[in-house]
Amino acid sequence: MILLVNDANILIDLLKIDLLKQFFQLQYEFHITDIVAAEIQEENVFELEPYFADGSLHKKSFSFEELGGIQVLKERCRVLSIPDCSCIFHAKTLSATLLTGDAALRRTAEQSEIPVHGILWVFDELVDKEIISKKQASGKLTSLLEMNGRLPVAECKKRIRRWKRG
Repeated sequence: MILLVNDANILIDLLKIDLLKQFFQLQYEFHITDIVAAEIQEENVFELEPYFADGSLHKKSFSFEELGGIQVLKERCRVLSIPDCSCIFHAKTLSATLLTGDAALRRTAEQSEIPVHGILWVFDELVDKEIISKKQASGKLTSLLEMNGRLPVAECKKRIRRWKRG
């Protein structure tokens, strides 16, 4: 089973475009740190609760010693936030893949030899596993592109065109 540690921005994007339910239909083991969960301030954050309750989304609370390790990581990687460092720490501990849209976090993960993917990988997985149709993916990605200016526009448009063609 592939383990995925989720950064807040992936879950926030999925909440905004109403793809959270479909995301948790992917056959992965999903993790989030309690620090990242606290960071999610969207009005509909309550939508994560059923996934905690049914065990689809595992929330990691850190021990005092682990928090010390996260702080050491923060001191070494000053561009990252504490929530970002908690993701790196947890992904490394679990030998998991990190899901993030944050460029600095992605670079740090790659330098630490942690596999990392972003929201476009999530879309690709949802389409490849036939959880959503290509038409749905095209519409949802178009909506997300309008809301999130940090996405790689050229890559998004390439997928939108391909999915529209069928």
